[in-house]
Amino acid sequence: MSKAANIYWDNSQSRSTTVRRTAKSRGPVTRTRRRTAPWWLSSLIVTSIFVMLCVSINFRAFTEMREEATQNTRLATQIQSLTDENLALQEEIHALKTNPEIIQREAKKIGINLRSEVSSQ
Repeated sequence: MSKAANIYWDNSQSRSTTVRRTAKSRGPVTRTRRRTAPWWLSSLIVTSIFVMLCVSINFRAFTEMREEATQNTRLATQIQSLTDENLALQEEIHALKTNPEIIQREAKKIGINLRSEVSSQ
């Protein structure tokens, strides 16, 4: 190639001058160390975030389960007391239908004399 062609097509000189210019403009070469965190620190952070997430989810589930267990116990106690009350009322109804002494006692409470009504009929 001719010298004229080298000017347009060969960039070898321009690259070297560019490199020299940038090297001169920077001043003295100083190496700066980029500080990086150790690998175990990032692993520790990721693991701790995962553990905190698991603890918060499990704590919420445990709290809900405890509330439902308390409600279950309260409802079971209420069911038992209502069953006992129902049984007592059934026994009282049976006694009012079949036992003449209880019938007379209840009639006296409301002011009815069963013997006089029975004899007047």
